[in-house]
Amino acid sequence: MKNPLEFPSVSGSIRMQFRSSYKWELVVTSSISRGRNVLNFPREYTRNCLMNSDRKIYLIDVASGRVYNSKIFTSGQNKENKFVYSCWKQFVTENKLKFRDKVIFNATTGDNVIEVQILRRRRRSH
Repeated sequence: MKNPLEFPSVSGSIRMQFRSSYKWELVVTSSISRGRNVLNFPREYTRNCLMNSDRKIYLIDVASGRVYNSKIFTSGQNKENKFVYSCWKQFVTENKLKFRDKVIFNATTGDNVIEVQILRRRRRSH
């Protein structure tokens, strides 16, 4: 009689994938707040998170759940210099980012989705 606590062996074809996350921060400059900038990805992000086949990126605003997407561009000869323009400009404009606000990006390896959170700068009281 079989022991009821025995589990059938797991086939070698099942593979568990462990994903790690990558975070970075950006302090909004006056140029960014006026919508005159692109979102450059850190090289560690393009190296470790993006797949070479990724052509689009999806930014998810954590507060509203709104999704912004854009084509990924590469600058120069180095394929790790990647950036987006249209979705970043739209994100900055719609969220009315101000000088010295902080933006936190959280991405998962192997995924072209980035969660974006805004920390508003503190206003000084007079």
